[in-house]
Amino acid sequence: MLAVLNSHTHVEPDWKYVGSKVNTSTGSRRTETYNTTVAGTTKLRDGSVYLDPTVIDFKRWQQARKGAVPAFSIFNPQ
Repeated sequence: MLAVLNSHTHVEPDWKYVGSKVNTSTGSRRTETYNTTVAGTTKLRDGSVYLDPTVIDFKRWQQARKGAVPAFSIFNPQ
């Protein structure tokens, strides 16, 4: 699966910066952490290869997008 996601520095990002924590006793730092926004998650879900609709009710997933639903998307009513 491939998706082009906008950087967290973009005006309308698909990622948001969560941060990282420093261990005060050792000085070590955790890896920088980012989460996808609803729009970013929708882009990733658009490209899902297979979802079993008897197990996953994806119609309930919250969506946010700009523009038309891609023809290959699970959200395309076809």
